[in-house]
Amino acid sequence: MKIGDIARAAGVTTSRIRFYERRGIIAPAARGANGYRDYPADLIAILRFIEQAQGLGFSLKEIASVEVAGGAHPISCDEAIRLLSRKLDSVAALIAEAEGRKRRIEALIAELRERRQDAA
Repeated sequence: MKIGDIARAAGVTTSRIRFYERRGIIAPAARGANGYRDYPADLIAILRFIEQAQGLGFSLKEIASVEVAGGAHPISCDEAIRLLSRKLDSVAALIAEAEGRKRRIEALIAELRERRQDAA
């Protein structure tokens, strides 16, 4: 398939596909005798997987470390559960850290307001 066809089917831009190739996220396309890139139809599912993973907070480095297969499901359910569980733990830790930071900021605001009141 040509790059434009793959891009439309996967809902990404052609420049994004080229970027993924340069970064080693996806395998380089074979080139036909005419010099055009020729992509396998399986790439559509892989590109959708990459986009979904990025939307869930996975970095390209994390995505590149996953061994993907061809077909409609680029990774197994077991692998997806393992990766998602690890990401969920990471997100929970970030939320806890942010909540702690929020409490410290609120306490500092309250303290500063109290000092301002005492000084007035």
